[in-house]
Amino acid sequence: MVMEMEPSSATLFFLSVVTLVILVSLVSRKSSSKLRRPPGPRDLPFVGSLHHLLTSQPHVALRNLAKTHGPVMRLRLGQVEAVVVSSSAAAQEVLRDNDLSFASRPNLLATEIMCYGNLDVAFAPYGAYWRALKKLCVLELLSSRKVRQFKAVRDSETMSLIKEICAAGEGGKPVKLRSLLVKCTSSVTGKATFGERCDIDLREQFMAAMEVAQIHSSGFCVGDLFPSLGFLDVATGMRYQLWRARQQLDNVVDKIISDCEARREEKKSTPTGDEDLLSLMLRIRDEGGSDFPIETINIKAIIVDLFTAGTETTSSTAEFVMSELMRNPKVMKKAQEEVRRMMENKSPQDHENHMDELPYLRMVIKETMRLHPVVPLLLPRLCRESCHVGGFEIAKGTRVIINAWALATSPENWNEPEEFRPERFEDSVVVNDKGTQFKLMPFGGGRRMCPGDGFALATLELMVARLLYYFEWSLPDGMRPDELDMDVKVGTTSRRRNELRVVASPCSIPKEI
Repeated sequence: MVMEMEPSSATLFFLSVVTLVILVSLVSRKSSSKLRRPPGPRDLPFVGSLHHLLTSQPHVALRNLAKTHGPVMRLRLGQVEAVVVSSSAAAQEVLRDNDLSFASRPNLLATEIMCYGNLDVAFAPYGAYWRALKKLCVLELLSSRKVRQFKAVRDSETMSLIKEICAAGEGGKPVKLRSLLVKCTSSVTGKATFGERCDIDLREQFMAAMEVAQIHSSGFCVGDLFPSLGFLDVATGMRYQLWRARQQLDNVVDKIISDCEARREEKKSTPTGDEDLLSLMLRIRDEGGSDFPIETINIKAIIVDLFTAGTETTSSTAEFVMSELMRNPKVMKKAQEEVRRMMENKSPQDHENHMDELPYLRMVIKETMRLHPVVPLLLPRLCRESCHVGGFEIAKGTRVIINAWALATSPENWNEPEEFRPERFEDSVVVNDKGTQFKLMPFGGGRRMCPGDGFALATLELMVARLLYYFEWSLPDGMRPDELDMDVKVGTTSRRRNELRVVASPCSIPKEI
């Protein structure tokens, strides 16, 4: 039997269906608007947006693009989808609200080879293994207790730096600071990692091998941006060069580990609290019982991280600090007066115990890290699951780049952001450098934040304090402060394009120097 509707009922039914369709359409449209992709510059065939990054300062290029396309910006880098974040609000969504979704790293050819299959802390994929490594770093390798243990190493190596500057600048000759600063930070990291008893020749061979590895790692790998053309990295010799550098590094590390194991056998009674970092890792390997088994290959990967993060980054920051002080004589004078009040009538061995009495120096360092972050784009993240940032959908597999330099120089976050003004940090509660407020992140933020910030800052603060205490500084050849160039070059890290040349006039030099 067929039921028939009265005309009024049919009209009402039709109107209800139409209304339902419209509502569904509106909801669907609203939902799809929430899932829209981020805007971005027009892609070119094949290369996508790569041409925008063919510059020595990609962080500046990306900031300028973001002014047009917004703080959450899509880029196609070759065959790879990427999103660039350039605002504190969007950075908070990535690093706090959706931190777990962005907790992994992309697999890059250089790190895959040089970091032993990404077994290091920086590039290990997120999971149980990475969590075990992070725990090892936070509780053992880079804990506050361990940083304090290496106080004597920092004291010795920074005093050696002062001695070398005295020799290099004898007779008023200009001193090139970068090489001396790198040598100092390398020595601090080397002795903390391998122990002061490690053969000097082996340490020097290791640093030479690391330098070669970093040179090759900063090269362009086709497969990172064009996965389907990865075979070209074989054809161009890039993969071979990386493996050759890895083998050279591996040979030296094997010798250092053998040397360390022999010393451990000789002196098994050494208190565990006084161990160098390599001895500590070897002991953890042998004892087992950790959340994730640590083998020799894992130790090698961690060693690469320690030197990559603990040498050039710290030395580059120190060179930027001295550059800004040379450009700002009033700030230099105020910082020197504070340092000399604190260090006067104290033995050099006691200097580090009083670093808390140098609040202005710490403001100078923090302001330098704001203007000159040594990793201006942080390390890339990989989206593990689709989520939303700034109202846009970020698809699984997308690489996410946070422009930390843009956040640290944004007029939305800072008054007169281009000015070097340490006094802006007088209220340390307002802004810190721990990446929790998403406008100053020299060490990154979220769960992948660098765990070595305490170790780096301890070395940096003592190094800069002693440079200011033991010398009067001036620019060579009558150069005025406003004539000093501050051009930056960004590769693996950011550093001055031209090495800083200064005249160091000794004062208050201890008799032993």
